[in-house]
Amino acid sequence: MTMPCPCGSGLDSAWQYDARGIGLCRTCPKCHREKMHRYRPDVLSDPSYAAEEPIEGE
Repeated sequence: MTMPCPCGSGLDSAWQYDARGIGLCRTCPKCHREKMHRYRPDVLSDPSYAAEEPIEGE
C-alpha cells in the first residue's frame, strides 16, 4: 500500500531504512535527497555504526 509523502508533495512515498534495517522516514522522489542528507553516511551504509542513544528491539 502506498501513502502520500508527509512532505506535502502528494506523491507516493516509501519508507527509508538505515543500515540496520531501522525505519528512518518516508520519502518521495521530490524530497528524498533532502531528507536522506540529514543522516550520517555511515548510518546508511555501515550496520556497525556508532550510536550514542540506546537501540531497543521490539
